[in-house]
Amino acid sequence: MNRSGKLHALLSTARVANIPSVVSNVWLGVVIGLFFGDFVVLEIPWNIASRLALAGVTLYVAGNFFNDWMDRGWDASHRPERALPRGLFRAGLYVSLASALGVLGIGLAAFVNPRCALVAGIIAASICIYTLWHKRSAWAVIPMGLCRALLPVMGYMAFQPYLDGIWPAAGGLFCYIIGLSLSARHESMAEPPRRVVVMARGLLLATAILMAGQHKGFQPGLLMSLAGVLPYLAWTSFCLRFRKKPVSALVSGLLAGIPWVDWIVLLPIFLSLASDGAGWIGFAVACFAIPPLAFVSALLLQSLAPAT
Repeated sequence: MNRSGKLHALLSTARVANIPSVVSNVWLGVVIGLFFGDFVVLEIPWNIASRLALAGVTLYVAGNFFNDWMDRGWDASHRPERALPRGLFRAGLYVSLASALGVLGIGLAAFVNPRCALVAGIIAASICIYTLWHKRSAWAVIPMGLCRALLPVMGYMAFQPYLDGIWPAAGGLFCYIIGLSLSARHESMAEPPRRVVVMARGLLLATAILMAGQHKGFQPGLLMSLAGVLPYLAWTSFCLRFRKKPVSALVSGLLAGIPWVDWIVLLPIFLSLASDGAGWIGFAVACFAIPPLAFVSALLLQSLAPAT
């Protein structure tokens, strides 16, 4: 692909390499909403899952276009290689695309139910807060973390009216994004503060603990729980040990690893359902396959356009 052309610029703006992890996050919420409900589902409601996944993707891409539009002045001085400083597109096109995709994302969620539309609206609001605030304060990572944490909540609310069954997964994703951001920030410093390093590592560990806590609804065995946690710990440790420099490699690796966070919950569910027998095979296979496929897809797409 021509890396100086418009197509590459659009893919870079959209952060297309991170789209598979968005789908995985929404799918996690759908699974938890179904599996922890009061009813048994023998067929996957793909129409609902795909609609909400598309809603998550459109909101995510909208946020990236809005972010680059907002940063166009700063990028002209510090990142002149980006599309808007190079004059590849009009600035108005970016804000128009962001607005249209944001409305589409909320509309897709509204076609499922009002609860999902409300969550989509909160995601859109968090995107706006982050975009307007992120160059002014490091605390802007909080609304950024909320954008990710609310993706499984949106999937979950398609089937459940209350949040009590989804908060560990949402909290785990929130901690991961904050830990990722702090790790990237301190790795770019010559002498990072020790407390920042400890906090970043602690949040990444808290991710595993919170996600494993999501299992209390069906009580998997210890080995099943470990099966979900180990891939996450292995990839995260690999990135922190061998992809620390340059910082872009660390961030890209941790972003690609977001589906492993989902797998902490989904792999034990797969093992539990697979041992349960008939009626759950399609559901179990989807729980097993979607996060690894999202991870591999993210790595492949990073060869087309940067993840950050």
